[in-house]
Amino acid sequence: MYQRRIGHHAIALLSAAAPFAVAAPAPAAPAAADIIERVEVTATRTGAVDVQDVPAAITVIKPENLSRYGLGNLNDIADLVPAMTVQQQGAGVNNITMRGLVVRGIVPSEVQDASLVAVYIDEMPVTLKSANPDLKVLDLERIEVLQGPQGTLFGAGAMAGTVRQITRKPEFNDLFGSVEAVGSRTGGFGGGNHNLRGMVNLPVKDDVLALRLTAYTGKDSGYIRNAFNGATTNAVSTNQGRIAARLRANPRLLIDASITASNIKGGVNDAYADLAPFTTFALLPQASNDKLQLYNVTVNQDLDRAQLVSSTSYLHRDTFYQTSAQYPATAFIFGGQPPLMASAYRIGNAITDFAQEVRLHSKDGGELKWTAGAFYEQGRRDTRQDQPTAGFDARYAATRNFPGYDSQVHDQAFGPDNYFSGTQNTKSRQLALFAEATYTLWNQLDLTAGLRLFRGTQDFDLKFTGLFGNLVTATPAVPVGQPEVSTSSATSRGANPRFAAAWRIDPDHTLYASAGKGFRYGGNNQPVPFNFCGVQAPATFAPDSLWNFEAGSKNSLLGRRLTVNANAYLIDWRDVQVFNRLPCTYYFTQNAGKIRSKGVELETAFKLTRRASVGLNASYNHASATDTVVTGIAAQNIPAGSRVPYAPRVAASANASYSIPLAGADEVGVSASYAYRGEAFTNFAASQGSYARIPSSNTVNANITYRTRGYEVGLFGTNLTNGAKVSDVTPNGIAIQPGNLVYLVRPRTVGLRVTARF
Repeated sequence: MYQRRIGHHAIALLSAAAPFAVAAPAPAAPAAADIIERVEVTATRTGAVDVQDVPAAITVIKPENLSRYGLGNLNDIADLVPAMTVQQQGAGVNNITMRGLVVRGIVPSEVQDASLVAVYIDEMPVTLKSANPDLKVLDLERIEVLQGPQGTLFGAGAMAGTVRQITRKPEFNDLFGSVEAVGSRTGGFGGGNHNLRGMVNLPVKDDVLALRLTAYTGKDSGYIRNAFNGATTNAVSTNQGRIAARLRANPRLLIDASITASNIKGGVNDAYADLAPFTTFALLPQASNDKLQLYNVTVNQDLDRAQLVSSTSYLHRDTFYQTSAQYPATAFIFGGQPPLMASAYRIGNAITDFAQEVRLHSKDGGELKWTAGAFYEQGRRDTRQDQPTAGFDARYAATRNFPGYDSQVHDQAFGPDNYFSGTQNTKSRQLALFAEATYTLWNQLDLTAGLRLFRGTQDFDLKFTGLFGNLVTATPAVPVGQPEVSTSSATSRGANPRFAAAWRIDPDHTLYASAGKGFRYGGNNQPVPFNFCGVQAPATFAPDSLWNFEAGSKNSLLGRRLTVNANAYLIDWRDVQVFNRLPCTYYFTQNAGKIRSKGVELETAFKLTRRASVGLNASYNHASATDTVVTGIAAQNIPAGSRVPYAPRVAASANASYSIPLAGADEVGVSASYAYRGEAFTNFAASQGSYARIPSSNTVNANITYRTRGYEVGLFGTNLTNGAKVSDVTPNGIAIQPGNLVYLVRPRTVGLRVTARF
C-alpha cells in the first residue's frame, strides 16, 4: 500500500508540472543577468544541445561550484546529484551507485565485478569498478551526470548511468593562465593540507595551433589515528599533469590531443567501530597507490551536412592497495590465539586499455537528427595479491607439527612467510555498433529511437597458491601442495534499444517519456574448491540487463528565472549478477533473481535577483528484490522484498549564493550548500550476514570570496557540522577484531584559497 501511494505521488508531481508551466504568465523579458543561463551538453553525441531540450534526467555541474570549497572528487560530485551515491575507502578506491542499482560494495580483489556507472573524460572511458580515478588536473568546463541506463550511446558500463567530465580546450589566439593556492586544516586527528594548481593557455600559431598546460600538486593530511603507534594513517599526496593540444589542420578538420599523468599515494580511511572515534589498529602500514597515464586523440571532420568524430584512447594504470590484516591472519590460521600476526593484505593491478570510437552525426537543424557509429575496446588486467605475514612459517611449523615448513617451498607462495598468493589475469574485447535518430513532427514533437548491437569476450586465467590458495595444502607426508589453476572464457552478445518522445509545449516547457534497455557483460568465476567450501560454484556467469521506463517534465518559468525539472522512473533488472561470499572466504557470482527500482527526482534552480540564487535537488528511491533469490546457500538467500544494499531511500541537496558589489568591478560572493543522504545497509537482509547500517549524513559547506580584477581570495569550510562521517562499512565476522571496519570521510576542514589570473 505504501509503495502504491509513492507511485501516485510521482504521477501527481509530473502531471502538476505541465499545467503549472502552461498557466504561468509571460512576464516582460528580464535582463540577461537576471535569468538562469542556458547550458549546452553533448550527452546526445550529436553536438551541443540545450540540456532543457534533452528528454532525459541530466544534471550539469559547473566546476566552480566545487572548487570554491576546495573540492572536486567523485564523492563531492555525488553531493550535488541526489540520485548518485559514492562509497569511498581511500584515494581512488570507490564505488558509484545510481538509482538503487547495486548488489554489492567494494571488493578490491574481485576483478570480475563490472561497473554499472560509466565514467568518461571527454571521449575517453576510464571506468573501473571499485577504483575510478581521482583526477584533480582536468581543468573542467562542466560535469554531465546522466541518470538511468545509457547503454545505447555509452555501452555496457553505463547500465545505471554515466558521469562525463568535459575539459576546457585550448584557445587559439590568447595567452592567459591562472595559479591557485589552497591551504586548509582538518579537525580531529587531522592537520594541515595544501595544494597548488596552475594552468596556462599557449597560442602557438594563430587560428591553427594552441596548447593548454595544467599541473596539480597537493598533500592532504591523514585524520585516522593508529592506536598501535599514534601516527595518522591516511594522508594523501597527489602529483598530476596534463597537456592538451588543439590543431585546426584546415577549415574543416579539427584535432584535439591530450596526455594526462597522475601519481597518487594515500592510505585507507578505515577505523574500528569498537575503538575510539577515528581510530584504527594496524601493525603494518596501510596504503593505496595509483599511477595512471591517459592518451587521447579526437578528430572532428566537417562533411558539410554531417560531422565525423573519431576518438582514440589508451590507458595505462598501476594500482596498489595494502591493509594490515593481523586479525584475519590470526583468527583463520591460529584460532585467534595471541600474539597477533603482522600480516599485510596486498593487491596490485596492472591495467591497459585501448578504445576506438568512430561516429557520424547530422549537423543541420532539420526534422531528422541522427548519429551512428562503432566502438571497439581491448583491455588487459593483471591482478596480483598475497598476504606476507612475519613469522608465519615458524609458527605454522610449530603448531601443525610440520618441521621446517616454508610457504614458498611447500605451498608454492610468492615467498616465505606468505599464506596466500594469487594471480588473476583477464583479457577482454568488445565491439559495438550503435545508431540513434530523432524525427520532429509539427515542430513540437520529437520521436527518438536508438539501437546498440554488441559482442564482448573475456579470457580469464587464475592461479592461487599458498596455504589458503592451494586446492590441496602441503603436509609432512606430501610436502608440496597443489595450486588452484583455472582457465576459462565467456562471450556475450545482444541488442539494446531505446525509445523516447518529447513534446515541447513551448520553448520553455517540455514533457517527455522514454524506455531504454541497459546491459552488462558476463564473466568468469574464480574456482571454489568443493572439498574446502562444500559448494559447487558455476565457472561463468551470464550478462544481466534491465529496462528503464521514465517520464519527466522540464520547465523554465518566470521569464527563465526558475527552472523546475522532475521525473519518475521504473526499472526492472533481470538475471542480476548476485555476489555470494562464502564462510570459507571464497566467493562467486551467479545470475539469480530480479530487482525493481522506482523513484522520483526533482531538480530546481531559482534566480531570486540578479545577485541571489538558490537551488534544491531531491530524490526518492525504492529498490528491492521482487522475488526470493535462491543462491544455493540457504543462509545467503535474498528474501523477497528485501531492500538493495548501499542505496539510500532519500537524498537531497540545497545551495544558495549571493554576491555583493563593491567599488569598481570588485565584489564579495557568499555561498553555502547542504547535502543529505539517508541511511543504507551493506546487504539485502540481516539473515544473510555481513549486514550493517551505514548511517545517514548531513554535509554543510560554506565559503566567502572576494574578487578584484584578476584575483580571488576565498575562505571556505567543508563538513562544517561534522554531520558526514561514514562512507562505507565492512561488517565484522572475526571475534578478536574490535568491531566493524568503518570508512570515514574527512572531518571539518577550514581553509583559504587564493587565485590569480593573467
